Amino acid sequence: MAVVVRDFMNPTLLYIHEGDRLTLARGPIVGWGIMAVAVLDESHRPVGLVSLHDLEQGSRRTPRQAGEAGAVETVRDTESLEVAARKAAEARHGNLHGHLVVVDEKGVALGIVTSVDILRAMLGMKPRHAPILPNEASDEEKRAGSPAVPL
Repeated sequence: MAVVVRDFMNPTLLYIHEGDRLTLARGPIVGWGIMAVAVLDESHRPVGLVSLHDLEQGSRRTPRQAGEAGAVETVRDTESLEVAARKAAEARHGNLHGHLVVVDEKGVALGIVTSVDILRAMLGMKPRHAPILPNEASDEEKRAGSPAVPL
């Protein structure tokens, strides 16, 4: 059976809404060590990606201003591992962090996949995502006080 994106994506998508202040993404990016937070429109479709670099460039800009419209790279949940790898390798608009927002056939955001997720899948390794949400954390991590969402 062929490996598709939904087999190794992270179904937990941290996001802010289009028009929100970029500073809303700062806490999770810095505090949890993640590289980027998606920006979604009112229909839950990706319109941008906020990275630590964007925050350093100017926290007063809106997400749409932080990256040009369409600057977010997407991949369908049904696409193959090879397609995802090619999209990550060919990412444009300065997407140096290697994130692709996973979307369904209607373009609605379902999750996120990183270049490390793709590499692990290519090597036949199981996905390994940071347990950010309480329901994803192990009992030990919950006792240690794993941070909670939403943004």
